[in-house]
Amino acid sequence: MECSEPECSRPAVVELHIPWDDNRLVCAPHARVLGRQNGVVADPLPDCSDELLE
Repeated sequence: MECSEPECSRPAVVELHIPWDDNRLVCAPHARVLGRQNGVVADPLPDCSDELLE
């Protein structure tokens, strides 16, 4: 599964729970940036621990 952010082909490794929008499956770099927004919860996907550090 790929990151849901536009023009990103990295594998999705985190589900972002966003109170004001639909949840998103994103790559680690996008999770780092988007997860800093107030109220967003980043939940690592099971079986994706190897890709979290890429």
